[in-house]
Amino acid sequence: MGSSLTIINQEQQKKLYKNLEGKWVIELDSEKIKNINDFCIAIMDEIDIIYDYKHLYGYDWYSFRDAAMESEHIVKKLFGDKEANVVIIYDNSKLIMSEIDRGISYQYLIALMQWWSNKLNLEIYLVFDNMTKIFNSKIIRDDMSNEDKIFKLEENKNIFIMDLKQNELADEFIKRIDKNINFSNKKEYVLIFNNSYNFVQGIDYQEAGLMANKLIEDILLKKNKKIKIYLLF
Repeated sequence: MGSSLTIINQEQQKKLYKNLEGKWVIELDSEKIKNINDFCIAIMDEIDIIYDYKHLYGYDWYSFRDAAMESEHIVKKLFGDKEANVVIIYDNSKLIMSEIDRGISYQYLIALMQWWSNKLNLEIYLVFDNMTKIFNSKIIRDDMSNEDKIFKLEENKNIFIMDLKQNELADEFIKRIDKNINFSNKKEYVLIFNNSYNFVQGIDYQEAGLMANKLIEDILLKKNKKIKIYLLF
């Protein structure tokens, strides 16, 4: 099973709809999502299909986690014996939410990549309409045991490695990236983050959200480079 999060524009979004047959498609519209509470409601209404946690406990991170952790039952209910392919399309082109709330929404999606990694093939697409160049930059969820395979796959590219085991503050995380990567080289960039569980839980959710926002909006969206980010668990 694999999980990825890819940055696309609205033109690519149109092409994406041509290849969705047999997949569970979840669409999130940013015009209806003004804050993180709206986002939580939107994503919970889509994935909470087994035990209805939202009505038992309300809409929050913990209900979202509990609903997502029912992945085995979700697969049986929606796919049976067929391959379980899920596509989430989040039209985030207007960037309506605050920076903190956008970051936390990205944290939700990264958590889903981790929680569903053993049961479902998950492709997440973040749609932005203000992009002039498309590089298919993405975040890939993988296992730490595959680090050597990643090095071989991505050889001859600019590779940056960072261990997040002791990193609990977004400010420290951002400073380490800014200090060690200038993105001036023409080659493709590969960022590898070991012990990435902090993006899921384990540190303050606002800190995790700011870290996720750094990766997605400041690096994948704005650097005008082809970039792969591996989050290793």
